[in-house]
Amino acid sequence: MEDPNAPALEFVLVEHARSLAGVSDETHAEEESGGTPIITQLACSLQGKMITVLLRPNSRLASLHGCETVDEMTTCSYGLAPAHQYIADAHGQRIVGVDDAGEARAIERPTHPFFIGTLYQPQLRSQPAHPHPVSIGLLKAAVET
Repeated sequence: MEDPNAPALEFVLVEHARSLAGVSDETHAEEESGGTPIITQLACSLQGKMITVLLRPNSRLASLHGCETVDEMTTCSYGLAPAHQYIADAHGQRIVGVDDAGEARAIERPTHPFFIGTLYQPQLRSQPAHPHPVSIGLLKAAVET
């Protein structure tokens, strides 16, 4: 696969399509499985770039960030194929972050104590004195469960 630090969102979406949306042949474009890629190479790589993500009001992610627009780092060259956006926003999961083109960049499962997937990588901006809001949210959820 492209980068061991690549965002887990891509793989969450493939598993979601297979297990919950009932689409059994969906794959990641990097896999050699012969299925239909739900995750495809982005037209313009986001490798090492800062992206602006618009967060859904009242989502857990917007609450963690304390705002509805964030600039985040990513090291990704793959994303959810635009024709498959509907899969990310169904079967108990919802899109809570999009880029300026309206493409999914973050998802969450509202009924789960802490199920968030992002195309950006919170660990790239987290520092010991200033941990990323998503990291803090994960720790709080772990303590509460």
